[in-house]
Amino acid sequence: MRRSQIPSIDNVKSESDIIVTSPVKSLDLEAANNKLREGAASFDFNDGESPLGHVDVARVSSNDPVEDEWALGIGRGVGGKRTLFAGIYDGHAGWATAVVVKQALIPYVSNALGRLEPSSNDEMINSALQEAFRSLDNRIMENAREALGGQLEPGSAAGFSVIAPAVSGSCALLIMYELESSVLRTAVLGDSRAVLGQPTSDNSSFTAMALSKDQTGLNEDEVKRLDREHPDEIKDMIDTATGRMLGIAVTRAFGDHRFKWDIDALKSLQRDFFGYEPKPNYKTPPYMTATPEITTHTIATDDFVILASDGLWNVMSNDDAVECVYRWMKAKQEGKPEAAADQKNGADFTISDEGWPSYKATPDHFVIEDLDNAAVCLVKNALGGSRRDLFCGALTAYNPVSRYVRDDITVQVVFFKDAYNEGNASIKA
Repeated sequence: MRRSQIPSIDNVKSESDIIVTSPVKSLDLEAANNKLREGAASFDFNDGESPLGHVDVARVSSNDPVEDEWALGIGRGVGGKRTLFAGIYDGHAGWATAVVVKQALIPYVSNALGRLEPSSNDEMINSALQEAFRSLDNRIMENAREALGGQLEPGSAAGFSVIAPAVSGSCALLIMYELESSVLRTAVLGDSRAVLGQPTSDNSSFTAMALSKDQTGLNEDEVKRLDREHPDEIKDMIDTATGRMLGIAVTRAFGDHRFKWDIDALKSLQRDFFGYEPKPNYKTPPYMTATPEITTHTIATDDFVILASDGLWNVMSNDDAVECVYRWMKAKQEGKPEAAADQKNGADFTISDEGWPSYKATPDHFVIEDLDNAAVCLVKNALGGSRRDLFCGALTAYNPVSRYVRDDITVQVVFFKDAYNEGNASIKA
């Protein structure tokens, strides 16, 4: 390696002559808009000939590397029927699991559904879906367990590589839309959420209907399930104030060895690959499951679906998200953005029980101006909307401080008609 000369230090008359400036660049509105759009895209889907609809996508990172991933594809569904797959994968404790799930989940599910007969009933379909999720998770976890079987040297590079997808974890939200029948299935692990927007009978607005239910310790059904599976442990498992299970925010996910392996395996990974120590009150694993909950719904042409990681839902309600997209659709049809005045943050911040400032994104702060992408519109309003200082500040916030300002946010908006098409890229089969 070539050696360089050590630089000389300039003489100064006083400390005030020494330059002291922040390395963090303050983003103005143009720069914040550009940063928001770095993770934006739009795609068409069709029935082989005529357009059927499109998907808008937006992602803004907070973690570095980002822990949210997403995927789209058209492939074989039940009995080989052409099916649109759209997934959002919210990683935690690292990014590796979400990357693996992005690569593998849709192929796993498409393969499982494609083997079914076209006449298969919902019970058979749901069973195949659940088995596909579990099979992928088992493969992730077994690959890591094999690394602990003495085949790899403790602390080795190969060991760290193979255990990574099991050490971190990922939620998963997947919709499967049959293009011919308009049947939509939603499968969920964790707290990413799918919400259906449906027009009212007089077409004057849209209503919101959740297609999935967050799987946390605030979900009574999940608490009851855990209580059945782990008798007399519920008080040690669930924090009733935060909904956390043994310290983690979700009760179902891919990966997350800390909540699935027995204590001996956890200690082996701790010893050989610098892993986490077992959780207090860790008695009867596995506590975490990769079996998804599934819902089925028939879609009408004017419906739309919002899929988002909890970075959106932490600050925006189902109803308000649907209203945001509805207002976007109206502005899109009229060909012009809504008029809006910039607003100040004022007293919008509150302090959470855990001591962190937070805010809510509500319709009175919405700006409807990004008419080429509904997902961008949603994310912009989640980050401040007409409160321009908040929006620019949220995108200026740097890692690790950004984790207390915004989460990774990933949004997909699926429209089931082509009214908003402007030459988007096509989703490939």
